[in-house]
Amino acid sequence: MSVVESGVVDGIGLADNETMKMLITDHLDWQDEYQHLLMLQEKINSYIGFCESGQYQDVYADTSIKHIIFEIHFMFEPTQNTYRFLEQIPGRINELDLSIECHTEEEVDKEDR
Repeated sequence: MSVVESGVVDGIGLADNETMKMLITDHLDWQDEYQHLLMLQEKINSYIGFCESGQYQDVYADTSIKHIIFEIHFMFEPTQNTYRFLEQIPGRINELDLSIECHTEEEVDKEDR
């Protein structure tokens, strides 16, 4: 599962009784920034659709979700255009607050292994 599979939730869990986190894993480099951003947008749109439709209630029926965090783990440092794009997304989905957290894995220098 990854950013290239837009119709699949990479991971989902509860941070607390009112906060649900949804994981997006992104292993792609940024050589083709435009195509990469399109894939990321499709994945995020899919997650938004999942939330708007209330599908999360199938997983967490006994909780009162009020806040959703899309936690994106990038293998490679995103471009400035990516950060600008992601800043535009948070807001409200129906009655739920949405925020985005970005994490970048540090590349292991092959010489230091």
